[in-house]
Amino acid sequence: MAGISAVGALAACSGEPTDTTHLRLSSWNIPLDLESYQRIADEFVADHPGTSVAVEVTTGQFHQWFITRLAADLAPDIIRITPQQIGRYAANGSLVDLSGAVPESYRQDYSDAFWAIGEREDGLYGVFQHTDNFVTYYRHDVMETIGVTPPETLQEAWTWDEFLEIAGEAKKVTGRYGFGFGWTGPETAYRWMPLIHQNGGTFLGDDGETPSMNSPEAVEALAFGRRWYADGLVSPGNMAKSGGGDVARNLFLTGQIGLMLNNPESIAQLDEEMPDEWGTTAMIRNTHEASDLGGNALAVTRSSKHPDLAAELVARITSREKVIEFCHHGNWLPARASLDADDIGYSSHRETMQRFIDQGSTIPIEMVRAQTGRYFSSLNAVFADYLDLCFLGELSPDETARQMMEAMESVTDQ
Repeated sequence: MAGISAVGALAACSGEPTDTTHLRLSSWNIPLDLESYQRIADEFVADHPGTSVAVEVTTGQFHQWFITRLAADLAPDIIRITPQQIGRYAANGSLVDLSGAVPESYRQDYSDAFWAIGEREDGLYGVFQHTDNFVTYYRHDVMETIGVTPPETLQEAWTWDEFLEIAGEAKKVTGRYGFGFGWTGPETAYRWMPLIHQNGGTFLGDDGETPSMNSPEAVEALAFGRRWYADGLVSPGNMAKSGGGDVARNLFLTGQIGLMLNNPESIAQLDEEMPDEWGTTAMIRNTHEASDLGGNALAVTRSSKHPDLAAELVARITSREKVIEFCHHGNWLPARASLDADDIGYSSHRETMQRFIDQGSTIPIEMVRAQTGRYFSSLNAVFADYLDLCFLGELSPDETARQMMEAMESVTDQ
């Protein structure tokens, strides 16, 4: 627990009425973010005498942690939650409809894809606060050696064939591999899903629930991924379920790869260990553009004894003013469409941060609906299993698609 807002605590100790209304907000253990939430909470308490807000740390494996607390009716009032986690709880009644507390003007400042993260037919079950996605990182020394100038715009992004050709040349320079991919464990298998959409395929159909991994486009995407390993362009230790941590970043830092597809979390370590030796360009593309759906939303849980007040705090934190403050302090990407890098005022790498913000416009709504659906937690586990089997050559792309479809249908037919 990071602590109860000082204003609320002082009120409780000063002889004023002690029937304080307590709220709890839970977040990942990211110190800068905890500071930001507490600062906003203190302002909220100052505007709402007789309240207190405690900022707590989400611990352990999220689903186990959250389900246990929901069952005991002890879940925090407000939960910070990823798009990939929100679907099951919006569907099973664990989250509260925020429609009445969130100003209608908010909708106009979100893309359809980002608003769809919390929106359902019967209400609004979360507001997307900040995002992140994938672009292409490169080492200056490798690009200079092979004589390649990375593209400047989304429209000029490397196609699959162009990228694999460049990665092959990078492999010759590094003497190890060409590039890496920013998985950080089995639960992040979904980060590879944009490749399916880049080829015109989908993971789930238009309804966000019907498996569609047997389409020619999806099978071609699996074959593309298989080439990464068959051609020795990606380390076999850098896969959806193996390696742990950010293997791609470590390979990049040690010069074992010349490129990587990854999110903004790499920037701080790259700056510390190899400043001025790296750059970024747009995420790769094929017939379509697409990138990873990262970031977090805020939602109110059914355990809240004061859901209206909690929803009001969510609206405060996701306001344009507070999103600017939060993203500036934590170096996050804003989810609101009207904000750019200059609005956030990043202390460094403003051009790169703007590239990430621009890349967010390529996240397809079909992928958002799939990843925020009620079955996605289980489907993502299936996805991780079969990606590795395909990439290791244990199954052909066609057989991978067939078996993956069977496993996915066993989940969605329940």
